[in-house]
Amino acid sequence: MSEANSETAADNSAAETSTAAAGAAERTRVLLAGILAAALSALAASRDWTAVNETGHAGITATTAQAGTDLASWALPCALAGGAAFLAMLATGNRARRVLGVVAALAGLATALGGALNLDAGAWPITMGAAALVLASAGAATTARAGRWPDSRDRYEAAPDKASAIAEDPVSLWNALDSGEDPSSPNITASAQEKGRS
Repeated sequence: MSEANSETAADNSAAETSTAAAGAAERTRVLLAGILAAALSALAASRDWTAVNETGHAGITATTAQAGTDLASWALPCALAGGAAFLAMLATGNRARRVLGVVAALAGLATALGGALNLDAGAWPITMGAAALVLASAGAATTARAGRWPDSRDRYEAAPDKASAIAEDPVSLWNALDSGEDPSSPNITASAQEKGRS
């Protein structure tokens, strides 16, 4: 009976690990897409979008360029705000990621508006608008999906039964260190102290 229970527990543990790995992979893809889209949007916003040749009274021709920051002054700050939101997500928990996802989505939409209002200004505003839509989509996906992603702090919180198993065996303790688990976790420490008394 105990063997069947241990097999069921092992199957459940494997399923949880698989789900956590899939969630972590999705989180990585979304965060990476958001950061790259914000960087491309900011790059496009800072480029010259139009160039006009003007001839002065003396017959001298001068080229006047207008950058994205001249034609859509809010686009660059919004793109940078979206990028900052995604960078902050790398160090926050899932609740904060949901809020930051809303910020990134709104920043992406505002940046995309700057591109949409200047579509006739060349390729850069189109590039900015497309990248900004990806930024907005990544922000919306973060808000919608962050609850299913593993939290950054989860890797340091060992389950009590796992902590007990780690504390029983010094080799398991070293393996836990190698895998990034916190050996000073109250669960592991308490189990190790209990084993030392017995």
